[in-house]
Amino acid sequence: MRRYKVLLPLTVHTEDGAYGQGEEFQKEFTAEQEYENVRSGLLEIVPRRYKVIGESNVYGADPGEEFTAPLLMGAEAALIEGGSIEPIEESEPEPEDSPAPKPKRTRKGGKT
Repeated sequence: MRRYKVLLPLTVHTEDGAYGQGEEFQKEFTAEQEYENVRSGLLEIVPRRYKVIGESNVYGADPGEEFTAPLLMGAEAALIEGGSIEPIEESEPEPEDSPAPKPKRTRKGGKT
């Protein structure tokens, strides 16, 4: 699934909730649906991280380097299928209503 951010002052309804302007959500659109939602200005693609695995510079990154970009599905698929990039899987962001993890306490000093 890909992440999107609502740009217009509208509510976007999905199977798992409703999202207002400035909010992010995950959804599986077709390439055509994604293109139309982005082209209309309703949504923007939340940028993802990629690694250049081909021999050419991609989005300013040389082979072996990483870059972050909001690629449309079609562009992403073409670059992956062409052997130019691979997505870097990142952990899912924690829900905003979950409590923040408690910091680990460490002892200063020690017995001698």
